[in-house]
Order: sequence, then C-alpha cells, then structure tokens
Amino acid sequence: MNGFFKKALGLVSFLGLIGTASLLINFNTTLVRAADAQTNRYLPHLADLMNEAMQVHHIKLWFAGHAENWALAGYEVKKIKETINEIKETIVDIQSVSPLWQRLPVNEMLKNLDSNINAVDQAVTTKNSAKFVSAYQGFTAACNACHVSANQPQIKIIQPLGNGGSPFADQDFATGNSPQ
Repeated sequence: MNGFFKKALGLVSFLGLIGTASLLINFNTTLVRAADAQTNRYLPHLADLMNEAMQVHHIKLWFAGHAENWALAGYEVKKIKETINEIKETIVDIQSVSPLWQRLPVNEMLKNLDSNINAVDQAVTTKNSAKFVSAYQGFTAACNACHVSANQPQIKIIQPLGNGGSPFADQDFATGNSPQ
C-alpha cells in the first residue's frame, strides 16, 4: 500500500506542477495580449468624437430640454460629459499621431466646455426652462469658441432647427454666417 500512496502522491504532485505551469503560461499570455491591445487599440479621430457623439447629443439635448423632458435631457447631458471625458482620456494619444492637434491646448479648451455643460446640467436638474435655454446657448457658444481656437471657424454650431431636414440640425452650413 505504501508504494501505491507514493505513486499517487507523485502523480498528484506532477499534475499540480503541470497545472501551475499552465496557469502561469496563460497568465503571461493574457498580460501580453493586454499589452498588445493597449498598443494597438482603436484611437478615434477627434472629429469622429465630435460628429458621432458630441453633435448628436447636442441636438438631442436641445429637443429634450425644449420639450421639458428633463429625464432625457439629463441623459443627454451625461452622454456629453462622457464624450468630453473620453476626449480628455485620449487627447494625448490623438495629439501624438495628428499634426493638426499637436499645437493646440485641447484640454484647456475642454475646461471651458466643462463649466458650460455643468450650467446646462444645473438647469436640467432644477427643471428651469429659461435657465436651460440660456445655459444651452452658452454651451453652444463655448463649442464655437473651441472651433475658432482650433482654427476651424467654419464649423458653426447653432441651436437646432425644428424642421428636421438634416441630421445635423444644429450646424450652420452657410458660408460666412455666424449665428453664435
């Protein structure tokens, strides 16, 4: 019997050693994959974040606030704040690969947006229509000031038009007209 237990103990020890080695190899592979994913991760273009997220939420925020749908307006404020934070988190990487943004203090420009979207958030939270309109106009003006600072004055954001004829109802496409 004693020989059987020695063999069983030896087999269990051997299997435990193989299991431990396997775990270590898998853990190392996971770390390598995580590093590769970080190195090769998708890096959005700043214009994509603005067009596909910020501008859409800007439009929806106006219509929700205008309709006094404060729950939806609050949600849109949250999405705008998330987009601003995503830009803050990726801007250093974006600037490292894009000559257009390298020379601009984008994080400083975003601070102005923060204070303006916080004013909109406060108006939404208090369900104050008059303050909402004023704060929304201030936020829109801050967007345009950022575009001017980024040497992109041709991008002019406005209060959305109610006609729904364009998916970008909050942009002035006319040359030389600056509503804000």
